[in-house]
Amino acid sequence: MKRAATLSRISVLFALLALLCTFAPVCGASTSGEKAIKEAVRKHVEDNAPWPRERVRVEFFGPMPEVAGPAGQADLKVRSRAGERYIGRTSFTVRFSKGDTVVREEAVRVRIEVFTDLVVSTREIMRDAVIGSDDVTVTSKWMDTAPAGILTDAAEVVGKKAVMRLNAGTEISRTMLRSVPVVKKGEAVRIVLESGPMVISAVGLCQEDGAKGDLVRVQNISSKKIIFARVMGSSLVRVDF
Repeated sequence: MKRAATLSRISVLFALLALLCTFAPVCGASTSGEKAIKEAVRKHVEDNAPWPRERVRVEFFGPMPEVAGPAGQADLKVRSRAGERYIGRTSFTVRFSKGDTVVREEAVRVRIEVFTDLVVSTREIMRDAVIGSDDVTVTSKWMDTAPAGILTDAAEVVGKKAVMRLNAGTEISRTMLRSVPVVKKGEAVRIVLESGPMVISAVGLCQEDGAKGDLVRVQNISSKKIIFARVMGSSLVRVDF
């Protein structure tokens, strides 16, 4: 009797081991499926985000959908929402299909971060001070929001006035700056018109203040006509032609 009971227990153990071996490939398929889903979502983000792929990283939230059947059996296709900005918390739809048959769709939640350049102040800048090249520098950091008006090129900051006091390390945005006029209302300016090799110049009277690159109204002294010209520098404007 004891021997029969022992044999019975051994039979049960073998049966359990056989059952575990039967399910082992399914566990492996789930792991491979999770990896395939993450790779597909990352590739979709890298291919469609408006930033270089080396400046984008993706973090996944929650468990990945399970892939039924052997790994690689289902084809994966990732779709994004209309107007997707590819930054911050969002989700993508992963479509599972076999041939031309859609098996199901699942949502995958992620957070996308972008390694962003930022212009920051290197020291305190007083209100109304003209910003010099030593006052700012460009740094970079991972961000999951798209800050409005943040500047990424120091050339957009140097030569402008601060509209408020800026502490050292301040991330500079457009709203913190104003242009410095290089021509002023009532000032005499030289008007230049270029057309190929031909250059014509005249003397004008500025009708409004203007910073470099601005389009301002200028009165031609000779003809008394008001024209629009682009500010090129101190006392110099050019007619776009």
